[in-house]
Amino acid sequence: MYKRIFGTGPTGISATAVIWFLALKVEQWFGIPAIGLGDTFRLLLLILFVADATFMTVWSFTALPIRARGNKLVTTGPFRWVRHPLYTAVIWSGTGAVAIWYYSWTVIFSVILVNLFWGWHIQQEEEFMVEKFGDEYRRYAEETGQFFPKLK
Repeated sequence: MYKRIFGTGPTGISATAVIWFLALKVEQWFGIPAIGLGDTFRLLLLILFVADATFMTVWSFTALPIRARGNKLVTTGPFRWVRHPLYTAVIWSGTGAVAIWYYSWTVIFSVILVNLFWGWHIQQEEEFMVEKFGDEYRRYAEETGQFFPKLK
């Protein structure tokens, strides 16, 4: 039941936080200069990243309530655009917010590693969805990107 409700989210978010932490350490070890941002622009970017993550999270929970997880294939709301909108919020908006908060170039570039990690990490979740929903999920996966909308 835990995996049906939470999927790979908790372990993925924990690993993402470790990647961000290591990116900050690398920056410190190598003396990489901070991102130069004015206070107003930095605040605006933080607000945008946090608002985007909040909006995507609320929209995802509205489109796919916890009781429906693993029981119903939802392809509406944010799921119309990406298969994993909650993870997308962590990958893109989370990384952006952390990078801006710490003025960190290495955290910005860690989004590549974070995205690759999540692509690998959610393989079991994707397999579960194929087992549960079969060809319907396969078609959905062909038409919808994992973390970024497919350009058609």
